[in-house]
Amino acid sequence: MSIYPPLRSALTLALLWPAATLAMAPLSRPAVDTAIAVGQSAPFSGTWSATLPTREATEPVTFLASCDRPIRIEVANDTHIFHLGPDEVEADAAIELIANADGTDWQPIAGGPAFFSLWVTEDQFYLYDAVAHGEPDWSAPYVYKRCG
Repeated sequence: MSIYPPLRSALTLALLWPAATLAMAPLSRPAVDTAIAVGQSAPFSGTWSATLPTREATEPVTFLASCDRPIRIEVANDTHIFHLGPDEVEADAAIELIANADGTDWQPIAGGPAFFSLWVTEDQFYLYDAVAHGEPDWSAPYVYKRCG
């Protein structure tokens, strides 16, 4: 028995629409690991892989650093860090860490873009582009995972 073609199209659309909508739906703010002190440099110290996930199933994740070529975060003092990319030998300037509710603002001492981070686990944090007003785009985190 064949379904009338317009009805089949409508059923197909009705079944696929939620999946397509979810693929593009904005992500909510992630759950935060409150056991990690915010605004402190020590938890960030170490080597990290970093990715930029995608919301599209057909687009691959962008790898910014791997554990073979990690990002290094070094402690300058209790509230400042140095962030070094995979090919950097030394950092240009320190980044000040400022506690902000359950997250941490990253303010580069020498100027430049600011960021906001949330700890998801003790070995993973999300870093967001800071915004002047409102909340960051929760669907666009840089995902840092501790190496080793």
